[in-house]
Amino acid sequence: MRRGIGLVIALGMAYALFHVVFRTGVLAYVGPAKDFIGWVVADPGRAWIALATLVIPHIGLYYLLFEGRK
Repeated sequence: MRRGIGLVIALGMAYALFHVVFRTGVLAYVGPAKDFIGWVVADPGRAWIALATLVIPHIGLYYLLFEGRK
């Protein structure tokens, strides 16, 4: 149950970041974010790298919060 909750939280955070960056355009006016978005749009194959930069830090957070420590 705890692992499922942690997974849902991580996926929700990843989708929220994706939505803010790629769909709303709120961060498009910030220089580095605009360059990063342009870098991903130039080659859609780079979306995996962008996804990894969002997911990998959350894996550590998931283990820190939800793994049983004995």
